[in-house]
Amino acid sequence: MFRRVVADRGLLALAGLVLASTIGRFALSRGVEAPWIAPDEQLYALLGRSLLAGDGLRILGAPEPYYSLAYPLVVGLPFVWSGLHAGVTQVQAAQALLMSATAIPVFFWTRPLANGRWALAAAALTALIPGLTYSGLFMSEALYYPVATLAVWTLARCLQKPTLARQGLLLTAVAVALATRLQAVGFVLVLPGAIAILALSERSLVALRRMAPTLGGLGLFAIAWVGSRIVTGRADELLGAYATLARAGEYSVADVLQSLAWQTGALVLFTIAVPLVALGVLTWETIRGREQDAGVRVLAATAVTYLTVTVVEVSVFASRFIDHVTERQLLSVAPPLFVALAVWMYRGVPRPQPFTSLLALCVAASALLLPLGRITAKAIYADSPSLIALERISAHLPQSSFQAGYAIAIGAVILLAVLLPRRSAPALAVLVACALAAASLVASREIRDRSQTERERSFAGAPPSWIDANGGSDVTLLLTGARFWPSAWETLFWNESVRRVVRMPGVESPRILAELVAAPRPDGGLVTSRGDLLRAPYVAAPNTVSIVGDRVAAIPASFEQSGMSLWRVDGPITIASRVVGLKPNGDLYGRAHAWIRVFACAPGHLELTVLGKEGLPTRVLTEGTVRAQRAVAPGKVWRPTIAAPASADGSSVCDFRLESDGLVGTTRVEFVRE
Repeated sequence: MFRRVVADRGLLALAGLVLASTIGRFALSRGVEAPWIAPDEQLYALLGRSLLAGDGLRILGAPEPYYSLAYPLVVGLPFVWSGLHAGVTQVQAAQALLMSATAIPVFFWTRPLANGRWALAAAALTALIPGLTYSGLFMSEALYYPVATLAVWTLARCLQKPTLARQGLLLTAVAVALATRLQAVGFVLVLPGAIAILALSERSLVALRRMAPTLGGLGLFAIAWVGSRIVTGRADELLGAYATLARAGEYSVADVLQSLAWQTGALVLFTIAVPLVALGVLTWETIRGREQDAGVRVLAATAVTYLTVTVVEVSVFASRFIDHVTERQLLSVAPPLFVALAVWMYRGVPRPQPFTSLLALCVAASALLLPLGRITAKAIYADSPSLIALERISAHLPQSSFQAGYAIAIGAVILLAVLLPRRSAPALAVLVACALAAASLVASREIRDRSQTERERSFAGAPPSWIDANGGSDVTLLLTGARFWPSAWETLFWNESVRRVVRMPGVESPRILAELVAAPRPDGGLVTSRGDLLRAPYVAAPNTVSIVGDRVAAIPASFEQSGMSLWRVDGPITIASRVVGLKPNGDLYGRAHAWIRVFACAPGHLELTVLGKEGLPTRVLTEGTVRAQRAVAPGKVWRPTIAAPASADGSSVCDFRLESDGLVGTTRVEFVRE
């Protein structure tokens, strides 16, 4: 009876932990303007909405390469019964619960190997990591974190007692992980690797024989998958959207090794180093054949293999696609490490020498040799929330002081792990917990602020669903390069009336949307490379272009990019004029120029309002000839009117060039036809 009461208390404490973590993470996500990370978040959300609508994995009616099946289902479900804003809130709440629930398998994994208190400690660390910030974003980490942890725990249980039922559960868990994220293909190597370490520790091949059904199942699945791709002529789609990863000739051994060093060092920072020392000690004792507990042998074999395969897999990927460290692909490595830490603590922090000291030196060196520029760049905000605190500290300290403090902090943690007396060893777990909690708070605040800044940059305070709110229907979104590329994804997510994306030649497109490339004819009509003239009832375009039609609504320019307008069009999409070179606020910086292109140029005149700021000469030219010039004094206004060239007969283009030797502003740039 007493044991049952204690067990119930442990379960109640676990339930309280998951609930508290869910509430806390959801509260921290309330200020996050998701989706923020473009195009990843918008891509998953759009795929989820399409999938639940019965259209499959498609965007704008076109099929997308496979990224994930399970995650779009999770994020798409709330939009079935809710609008966009309410759906975002519900996704954040569901993801806070999903990520917090990772504590459950960690608790049940740890408890038989340690005790209820240390099991609860490991579960708490799992919920404290800054990576749970992704619960407020539309990122597959929110689902892969619990799913991958469950798969690794299932593997450990299977290795300890490989019944057919458990092996079936293992295959199911791996399949779910693969459906969540293709990174789970690494389990194909994790399983034999863990079996090999276990066989080495037990000096027996029994584990290999007993796991034969699982190995055979994975082999048959791999053969069936590859065969189906070959038979259907889609061998280049083995990795779905990540097919380019299979091009071995594009990898450099030196780059991969460098990336491996960076990601390993970053892992030390993500986990606060101590769990790595704990896992290293348990693995060493296991390999030496001195570990008596079969559960701990399995823990060491499973955790170290999963860690190794994941770090190598991520390092190879990052060597081509990421120029800094990335935590989000390594996130699922943390829970097994926390299990190892709890077991090590429960056993009184055994530190066999000289192995522990050598291991500690290696762990410290991997972090100390990291190029600090790779862990303190603002680019890490989306990829490595644990390092945001370091970036913030580095921004407020002289470089030399930051470097010294960084080295001292790492050295102190490593020395504590090696030298702290056993009676004080629980302080190590407290240190790790406090560091993770502090980094989580900093990361949550900074991601909230960055997402709000991005929302302001894209919509300048206007509702993000402004196109839908103003009656847009069957809208074509025109990309001219006047706005940053993420705004296209943000506009597409928030406005369901956008049905087509048209990109003008030369406009940046870092990822392929279901978009058309079209260029304006001399009369302004947009035509594709096949000569098709585009038509649409509505067009949403940057304010740097004027569309023939009625302007229905507009949003203002932000501090970094042009505003936008919604046009009602009667007939083909026709551009009347386009301005290139002015800043979003209308400024023209010294020794720069802007040009105004008028399509179907007929008799008329260009009207400008120029604001003087530095008093240096400003000129307007057509056909290489200066048509108007003035040094506009600071605070004064110049309103030149420049007639169209005499040759303008409505069949060609007129180009006007505005240039200045200093800074000037503009508030009106308009061609008035006669």
